[in-house]
Amino acid sequence: MKMQLQSRSLLCFVVLAICGLYSDAYRILFMGPFPAPSHWMWLEHFQRDLLKRGHHVTSLNNHPTKTPHENLTEIILNPIFDIPKHFPKENLFTMRYASDFQNLQMYWKIGQLTTEHALQDPQVKRLIESQDEHYDLVILEQYFHEAFLMFGHKFKCPVVTIGTMGYADNMDHAMGILTPWSFIPHLLLSHTDKMSFSQRAYNSYLSLYDVVVRRWYYMPRMQRIAEKYFGSVTKGDFPNVLDLERNISLMLINSHRSVDLPRPSMPGLINVGGAHIQPVQKLPEDIQRFMDNATHGVVYFSLGSYMKSTDMPPEKTAQFLQAFGRLKQQVLWKYENASIGQLPANVMIRKWMPQNDILAHPNLKLFITHGGIFGTQEGIYWGVPMLCIPLFGDQHRNTIKSVREGYARSMNFAQLNVEDLVSNIEALIYEPAYKRSALEISKRFRDNPIHPLEEASYWIEYIIRHRGALFLKSQGAQMPLYQYLLLDVIGCALLLLWLAVWLPWRMLRKVYNWWALSAATAQKRETKKRL
Repeated sequence: MKMQLQSRSLLCFVVLAICGLYSDAYRILFMGPFPAPSHWMWLEHFQRDLLKRGHHVTSLNNHPTKTPHENLTEIILNPIFDIPKHFPKENLFTMRYASDFQNLQMYWKIGQLTTEHALQDPQVKRLIESQDEHYDLVILEQYFHEAFLMFGHKFKCPVVTIGTMGYADNMDHAMGILTPWSFIPHLLLSHTDKMSFSQRAYNSYLSLYDVVVRRWYYMPRMQRIAEKYFGSVTKGDFPNVLDLERNISLMLINSHRSVDLPRPSMPGLINVGGAHIQPVQKLPEDIQRFMDNATHGVVYFSLGSYMKSTDMPPEKTAQFLQAFGRLKQQVLWKYENASIGQLPANVMIRKWMPQNDILAHPNLKLFITHGGIFGTQEGIYWGVPMLCIPLFGDQHRNTIKSVREGYARSMNFAQLNVEDLVSNIEALIYEPAYKRSALEISKRFRDNPIHPLEEASYWIEYIIRHRGALFLKSQGAQMPLYQYLLLDVIGCALLLLWLAVWLPWRMLRKVYNWWALSAATAQKRETKKRL
């Protein structure tokens, strides 16, 4: 009998311990509607960490997980949005979207198309129409999908966004900051914070264009998309998507103080650059052997997960092959076909390569990249010099920053030729200044009080615990522009100053006129007396 009581007591203790362990487990709706694989590969690190902490996650995305979890429910968009159908890759390789204004229009268009594509998915419609679902938090990738902010309104819970591309002016505005265009370049520009007069003028023009057209063209279209899909299930007045954006509780930004320009901030803007970088894993045996046996080191070439080497014009592929064949180094090339034709003896191609683990190998000498933000951060973390060949979007900005810091060189894809390619590769490998700069910036990038992923999860849970934590943002987010800029105060001060000058002047003029009139009258009287 005594043994039974002890067993029951032990069982109760274990049950209570387990309940205590998961008492702070929250229900989170995690949404990454943009179809680019690289975006979800980055976002999934946050999702995995939340699952590891015991939270229940409903994940809306385009890419099924390779590591199922008992607390994970997936809503996989099917079919996946076909980006190349609307934005042919050959246009990017031929630099058709080189204009900053065209780039902005491309992002706005792709945002509208991918948003509507996701919201019309039958599974997403069921989620929109659901009556019994409950969530403690909505997490959304902040990438031109503002209509998805309606999920926070529907489930009456706070919203956290994750900015994959880094900072943008609209993020500042939502947190109550006006971006100072005098020293903060637009997201798409490659300027530094030391801009010339012409650069500041162009930056102001592009930024103003972004603000005005986004406000009066792009956001009204997002509003119509939101009303189309959420209108029938929304009770009361339908909210303005701009207001929902201003009500975002926290923004996790893919930025890092060691490599990005200093800028004004708010407590609700948290830098989590490098959150995706994980401890090194064992390489596949063939790649491990290839790198270990490379007497002169290894060059790694990848254009990322969206832009594929197989999409390059054939003449450019031939130029890369010819250039690689002239190197002493071994070359690892992420090439998405099993065959490439005449392959030099020092080149290995694979459809997929574990990039983080390759960059960490001590024999790696150079990373040839398109300048995407995730790859450049990995290259920085592991202290690898880079040859950047940017194609579109923020890749140009990332490239300029890398070149400015002294650990990279850049080339224009359209003007690329064999001689310049070999010359740039050899300079980056044999000139020690590039490696020194790469190691120095790596040291700064690694110097964090806690890992960025851990910091992100802390703030996500903080927002849930404090039910939105709107105290992390400035009241400036809700103020009209004239109040934010103190135009009413300045106008009042100028009016008072004008009155302070005008009233005495007016009074003096009145006195002077009275005195002059009196003097004239007296003089007339005097004249009459004499007559």
